[in-house]
Amino acid sequence: MGILWRKSNSEKEVSVDDETVPLSEDLSRFLEGKESQLSNREFKELIRRQSENAASAKEDKSGTAPDFLQLLQAKKPEEAGSSIGEVGVDKSELPPTPLSTAIGMRTPHEYVNYELESYRRNNDEKESVLTNCSEIQNAFYECLGKQSIWDRVRSVSQLESDDCTKLADFFMACTEVQKKAFLMFDYSTLNNIEEMKYASKTIDSVFSNSFKSVDDVQDRDKFLQYTKELRRQREEFYNKFGK
Repeated sequence: MGILWRKSNSEKEVSVDDETVPLSEDLSRFLEGKESQLSNREFKELIRRQSENAASAKEDKSGTAPDFLQLLQAKKPEEAGSSIGEVGVDKSELPPTPLSTAIGMRTPHEYVNYELESYRRNNDEKESVLTNCSEIQNAFYECLGKQSIWDRVRSVSQLESDDCTKLADFFMACTEVQKKAFLMFDYSTLNNIEEMKYASKTIDSVFSNSFKSVDDVQDRDKFLQYTKELRRQREEFYNKFGK
């Protein structure tokens, strides 16, 4: 299938086989030597597009299997979600994929790899720690909003640890402790979204259940109990995901 033309001294001949899609009017006029507004560059571009369209039409006739994006678009939403689930990812965990990116994907494996890398960029160790400690950070901001300027001055001048200062210290302790916990779970080496979400939630749960204030973090016995529980949860995590 294609467009063939032969040059002679007197004229240009165009031969199109039976399966070729019709030529555009501008392309026909150019090839027939009639008046046309096409430049040489535009002519070449039309030839390229004409060939691509013809190839696409042939694929449709021959029953070529649709790519992964087409499969998803052809299915109902719940069916599309189940196809993704077959390769180990819950559809509720997947952020929307830009159409420009999805168009180039032809297998479920490519789709899942893209979603994993996207999730990893947006939820690396630093971001996950800040997310887990955000409740304490918000409490600190709320405290500052309620505190008068004179209370702040008095607290600084007398070197006292008021409620807002304790919350600030608790937030800093949270980030430092959870950074080490993420290292303990080998978070950076996890290779699917389910594992990453499970590890992050487990780390946050153990911390929240163990510490209610910065004083708890500084308590030796409570910190020891926290460490033991974190190690136990890590072993459960490894067993659950076959690590």
